[in-house]
Amino acid sequence: MKWTRAGDLGLWAGLSLLVLTESGARNDPLWMRAGCLAVLAVAVLLRRSRPVIGLSLVIATEVVILAGSLGTTMGVPIALIPAISLLSYVSGRRETRLRPFVLMCSGELAALLILSLAVHRDVPVTEAVLTWLLILLLSLLVVVLPWLIGRYRAQQALLATAGWDRAERIEREHRMEIAQERLRERSRIAEDMHDSVGHELSLIALRAAALEVDAELSERHRQAATELREAAATATERLGEIIGVLRDGEASVVPAQETVAELVDRAAASGLAVKLVQEGNSELSPMVDRAVHRVVQESLTNASKHAPGAKVVVTVSHVDEHVAIRVLNDAPSGVANPEAVGRGAVGGRGLAGLGERVRLVGGTLRAERLSTGGFEVRARIPRAGGRVEADRPAGSGAADERATVRRNARRGLITAVTVPVAIGAVVGLVAFGYYMIVGYSSILRPADYDALRLGQPVDQVEARLPAMQMVDPPSDGVEQPKEWSCRFYRPDAPFSTTYAYRLCFQNGVLVAKSVIQTGSVQPELPATEGQPTADDEPTTEGTP
Repeated sequence: MKWTRAGDLGLWAGLSLLVLTESGARNDPLWMRAGCLAVLAVAVLLRRSRPVIGLSLVIATEVVILAGSLGTTMGVPIALIPAISLLSYVSGRRETRLRPFVLMCSGELAALLILSLAVHRDVPVTEAVLTWLLILLLSLLVVVLPWLIGRYRAQQALLATAGWDRAERIEREHRMEIAQERLRERSRIAEDMHDSVGHELSLIALRAAALEVDAELSERHRQAATELREAAATATERLGEIIGVLRDGEASVVPAQETVAELVDRAAASGLAVKLVQEGNSELSPMVDRAVHRVVQESLTNASKHAPGAKVVVTVSHVDEHVAIRVLNDAPSGVANPEAVGRGAVGGRGLAGLGERVRLVGGTLRAERLSTGGFEVRARIPRAGGRVEADRPAGSGAADERATVRRNARRGLITAVTVPVAIGAVVGLVAFGYYMIVGYSSILRPADYDALRLGQPVDQVEARLPAMQMVDPPSDGVEQPKEWSCRFYRPDAPFSTTYAYRLCFQNGVLVAKSVIQTGSVQPELPATEGQPTADDEPTTEGTP
């Protein structure tokens, strides 16, 4: 805070020194100097919180000074110009909205034109408007260009900050990906545990159920078999719940350790009424072989769990370039609720994971409950496996953001250069067009000039005068009495002559007419021009 105040004081002192130096040379009144210093102090204090307001105060002060000094011999004060440019740059850095800045500039320029016309009513309107257009051109360099540069710098700083934020976000995401990869590996292990252990527990429960109805066993042994079946079923349920939390549905790539025939024989030995039907034979890729094994294994597990006592038929067909798997079980007989048939396939995790596994090898899976009360699982897989159409990878976020940064920076630089140039070109064309219109509207033909006589009333003289006066009358070396009111006109189109006509009036009559040199080149007058007539002899002032 202390360094901030010291910086504000130093900035105010530097800007105030320029004002005091110029005011001392011009002998400006003390109240004018004090007012400028006060305005600078307020603008410096507001440059962080309200930069546009601070800038508008300094510009308004300069507008009032310009309106009072234009068209006079006081000269144009420029001590506030550095402050305006600096505050305009700060405004662009801190206030990126365009509308407040445009409204402020438009209002200040309009106020300058109105004040100039109101304060100096003796100055021709054409001259005041042309002067205002020239000030407008200078404003592009003094006000608009610094503001655009400040805005460009603000965009660069904002984009740099966004780049650092994204780098930190990428680092956090990288750490999260590492943690997710560890969880994913645990999920793979959990999946294999569920697939193998869950299947074995289901077979244990099925064997225990067979012992329950064995008449050769005593009641005590059958009761123990019942408890064993219930414990195995409970363990299977809890294993599914616990492992299911860790599973993410990803396919395992561990090769099969047993064939489908061995799997079916093992299930049949455990008491499941299962039959295998194989149609054709062909070599399968390891991934497809593993997927076929998993389809049969999961289907038998669900059948033994949800349809105990039902007959199961497993059909594996090798047709053309595909292998088709069909596992069909009848309705359960007695132990399980018929409404639960297929519940594991429809709403559980086992067959839902199978769908993803089959899809990853290019196949399709369908599981549905039949009208007869049974359940059917169908899968069709290419023998050599298939490639799943991968999602189109998204573009790199960092690359996109880097391209955005470069594009915005390039656009900001182009804007900072081209906008002032374009506005300046438009204003310049307007000023030039206005100058040409006034120039052609202020032509007093030599014949009309020669026809004017001293002593004529002003209304008779104005009958021969053009609609406008010169917008840039000659001033060097031209002296005239204070009581005279003089007007200047061109003898021809702009840029075509080096002299002008001056007509002076006093008390409503023409008292002097003369030819005035308008440049450093000596004019060549026509033979009839510049030769004073009898009426001109008393007033040959200014004739070269």
